Amino acid sequence: MASSAVASRPRGPPGRRGGSGGLALAPSNGEFSVLEVVGRFQNLLRSQERSPCTVKQYGHIARMFLGFVQKPLTDVTKEDLQAFREHLVLERHYSKNSLYTTVRGLACLFRSYQLDVAEGLEAPRRPERLPRYLTEEETHRLFDAVRDSPRDSAIVHVLAFGGLRVGELCHLAIDDLEFERNVLHVRSGKGDKDREVVLEERTRAAIDRYITERTLSGVQSPHLFPVGSVTVERIVRRAAQRAGIPRRVTPHVLRHTLATALLSRGCDIRFIQKLLGHASVATTQIYTHVDTQALRDAYQRAKPQY
Repeated sequence: MASSAVASRPRGPPGRRGGSGGLALAPSNGEFSVLEVVGRFQNLLRSQERSPCTVKQYGHIARMFLGFVQKPLTDVTKEDLQAFREHLVLERHYSKNSLYTTVRGLACLFRSYQLDVAEGLEAPRRPERLPRYLTEEETHRLFDAVRDSPRDSAIVHVLAFGGLRVGELCHLAIDDLEFERNVLHVRSGKGDKDREVVLEERTRAAIDRYITERTLSGVQSPHLFPVGSVTVERIVRRAAQRAGIPRRVTPHVLRHTLATALLSRGCDIRFIQKLLGHASVATTQIYTHVDTQALRDAYQRAKPQY
């Protein structure tokens, strides 16, 4: 319930973390509502320049957990955390990926309020699945499916040739375009890192066409694409349906498609790492396992002659 007290009395109970730098445990009246706890938590995340996606996701996790335990944060025990985890797995059928994110969010929540009850709460190992990607022929069909919409065409081209995450695309500003150098600036990507993405000629042409149309339509926004992530997901999904692609296609599939295509054409994996904004080349190396044609060719050249 939104009105229930979820932060406790000023006197510090067991489990209080020493030191400063987090959120105050309680206001003068001795309690916070769920909305206040979550709101203050999300404001702290914003002040730390966490991505909008993380702020929204962790806020949802905090609300869900507080609604489950129905008690002040300072009264939460390790048994409560374990019960919530079991609830997510047994009743809500959470995947390992979803459970991993939830555990990370809970750990951040309690750490923000200077409580250590969530320390030692282990996140499950996430399964290492091969990324899904489109063939070049399917990607051509996807471009054809959006050619009548300048906006949708520009969005799909930026995703397919730039490898942007959907949140990064939605936060692009007009000022992030640098036509003189043919680059696109991605600001505060995952891990709060900036990077530059090559603006190749077809993507630039699609953006030029889109900007012309939006100017004539009188659209005024500092954002290049003033749309949300749900809209972008829908644009890509419907384009794939019109293109006759039977698999589920998301913006992230286009990111995987770019990485796979670059690798198959001999692009250095370190460049792909930089282009995608991966913190470690180990993350990028998963694409070395998906280029089956290159694997077949290498096998044919090197197979033993028994």
